[in-house]
Amino acid sequence: MGRIKLARSFRRPSHKRRLARTLPYKPRPTLLSPGEAAFYFALCAAVNGRYLIAFKVRLADLITCSEAAWKAGFGHMIARHHLDFVLCDWRTTSICLAIELDDRSHDSAGRKRRDTFVNEALAAAEIPLLRVRAASRYDARQIKEAIAFAVGRR
Repeated sequence: MGRIKLARSFRRPSHKRRLARTLPYKPRPTLLSPGEAAFYFALCAAVNGRYLIAFKVRLADLITCSEAAWKAGFGHMIARHHLDFVLCDWRTTSICLAIELDDRSHDSAGRKRRDTFVNEALAAAEIPLLRVRAASRYDARQIKEAIAFAVGRR
């Protein structure tokens, strides 16, 4: 087995770059917000190992289009959006279901346009989408039933 090397997180800056200001980045404390984490743990209980769970997945990682359509702007439209959760088959990693948590931000006009686009794009690609209203607590049994219904409609 070959050696595993720790990758450098950045290249050594050139002399000119060293004179420039330091990059302003810092780590986020967690990958999921408290609301997303609450749903994630209920989702884990609901799927009980039946699916792989991915989160914060770029829409362009789920669907694609021809090179001509990409150049016409359709690629940009899917590259800039993310889905909250995606369920995949354990053996093949094929996409089984996309899940969006809808909090109050989804009530704004701009977000409604974005949600309509995501709904239509996933429907065109024949990927089922489950929208869940954000809450402080979730019932794993209800989530399991909603997943079974959404995946069963496929």
